[in-house]
Amino acid sequence: MKNQKRRMWLLGVLAAIAAGMSGTAYAQGNEITVGVFNATTGVYAFGGVPIQNGMRLAIEEANKAGLPGGAKIRMIEGDTAGDKAQTISLINQFARRDNVVLMLGPTTSVEAVSGAPVSNALQVPMLSTSSSAEILDAGPWSFKVGAQATQTTGRLGRYAAEKLGVKRAVFVFDQSNEGYIAQKNAARDGMKTGGVQVVAEEGIQASDSNFLPLATKIASQNPDAVFIAAPAELAANFFVQLLQAGVDPKTRFLGPASLASPGFLKTGGKAVENTFLVADYAVTGSSPLNAAFIEAYKARYGMAPDNWAAMGYSTALIGIAAIRAAGPRPEREKIRAQLAKSAKVPVVIGDGLWTLDAGRQPSYGAAILQVKNGAFVTAP
Repeated sequence: MKNQKRRMWLLGVLAAIAAGMSGTAYAQGNEITVGVFNATTGVYAFGGVPIQNGMRLAIEEANKAGLPGGAKIRMIEGDTAGDKAQTISLINQFARRDNVVLMLGPTTSVEAVSGAPVSNALQVPMLSTSSSAEILDAGPWSFKVGAQATQTTGRLGRYAAEKLGVKRAVFVFDQSNEGYIAQKNAARDGMKTGGVQVVAEEGIQASDSNFLPLATKIASQNPDAVFIAAPAELAANFFVQLLQAGVDPKTRFLGPASLASPGFLKTGGKAVENTFLVADYAVTGSSPLNAAFIEAYKARYGMAPDNWAAMGYSTALIGIAAIRAAGPRPEREKIRAQLAKSAKVPVVIGDGLWTLDAGRQPSYGAAILQVKNGAFVTAP
């Protein structure tokens, strides 16, 4: 892991040298250029598309409302496709060609951990929706909106032990994604504090589709709960195959916020009924900001927002708040400084307020959801 970090740092430094940049990027006239990049194709598109939609909506609303000095945000969009190299390429493009003052994205920890050293080397603030602490380790120019897994998925683990009566659990996780690994660990540790026995921990790949051998193995272990940290459609497919392999239908299915997607419900159908998951967002939230967001999102995209649309919208709100606080002609450094001291920024995720602590770790609350009658509802 340390060697990998050193390689990524070196890549970032080389990217900065290749850029040949001098001076400070700032708003040109009344135009503030912001790069928006997410995985709108590929395995992580289930989250990347609604995240990008949410970001776009927030920026459009900010432009209508007006910014300091009458400025408008010029949004340049990119697709990372969930790929590390493409993420790094887009960061270089945003910094060198487009002269952006802020980057919103990328979607996953896989992309963000790879891109963070480059954004730091180029000194362009990057605000990712993901949650891996390694994004912060890269330096002061990279930020994350997602809370630590101990605050979110750890809460689900405790809920499973205390409210659902889980006694024996198997944990399955995408081993190529640092964020999913952290979520698995947090759920496991949360359950262990409640006396749950860890039967097994099984690593998979996001590219996998045939899980019957593993599902058969898990069925033979007789767990009363299976937790999976993986992309939405993959997780749903895995649960379907667990039932096909003979897992007791009464087994509790659990997962992190990645499952809070229409794709999970569509792919899993009846197999994922009664699944419990932690989410950054509950569409039933009663705040005026959330009500306005839901109405605007439906009008713009013809569908209700999901967890990821809310994450994208909130990420953009945080970035826009930093741009506003930086004043007219906001420079990269001013925006970075404002992001670093973000406190009680109004958002639609969690309890409605997003704050960074002294270590730049965010907090905002989370919700436990249950799949009931083919829809996500607040768990009892």
